[in-house]
Amino acid sequence: FFLLFLVVTSCAKQNCPNGVPVKMKNLTGLDGCGWVLELNDGSRIEPINLNEFNVSMVEGKKIVVTYEDFPAASICMVGKIVEITTVCE
Repeated sequence: FFLLFLVVTSCAKQNCPNGVPVKMKNLTGLDGCGWVLELNDGSRIEPINLNEFNVSMVEGKKIVVTYEDFPAASICMVGKIVEITTVCE
């Protein structure tokens, strides 16, 4: 069991070596908002492509992502717009 745990956790770390830990936030109650990601410092990013990844949308869920800035305007306006490149659960 311990060996299996090490294999699974080491693989997860390899997928997002430069990842940023975030917490999922559902802001669909605000005009023009949907799922946003909250960074450890409290700032938020608005991913344009989160639904392209096989991640379950759960309020408060902690994941690790890599992303690139995306030049676009937001209706929600709670954070900068980004394009997610990798998601690790």
